[in-house]
Amino acid sequence: MRYPREDTVPWYKQFWPWFVITPPFVGIMLGVLLVTAATHDPDGMVVGDYSKEGRGINQSIARAQFAFSLGLSAEVQIEGERVWLDLRSSVPVPQQTMKLVFMHPTRDQFDQELPLSYDVGRQLYYADIEELGVALWRVHLEPEDGSWRLRGRMDDFDDLAILMEPSA
Repeated sequence: MRYPREDTVPWYKQFWPWFVITPPFVGIMLGVLLVTAATHDPDGMVVGDYSKEGRGINQSIARAQFAFSLGLSAEVQIEGERVWLDLRSSVPVPQQTMKLVFMHPTRDQFDQELPLSYDVGRQLYYADIEELGVALWRVHLEPEDGSWRLRGRMDDFDDLAILMEPSA
């Protein structure tokens, strides 16, 4: 009678222990990676107080309607590190302090809020801007008192002109 040959190879050199150990180990490592990514880079799009945001929508609609009643529109031109804004209106609008906001679609740390100055010679508003990355930027224009607001979108980086109109 022949006895079966005894296994003389150590366990760590065999296939089956590694086949059994690898999937749980990979799962644990991926779990640690996901938890680290979730806590390190929180989502800037999440809003804590939804009821406050809901009430703000009505105010946003009223501001857009007021801008529409004034016949406001604007064209924004980006030339290097300077932004030029031509504000048009069907009724005379007094010169006022305004801000132009470039909002990144997913990362609020890239948003830029620019206070605009008025160039009397060119009759345009202007501001200095940091370089914008490639994204579908949302652009808002509003006066300091927040009485009206124009919105636009910059999605073509070959033509750096943005047309802004009232919209809710």
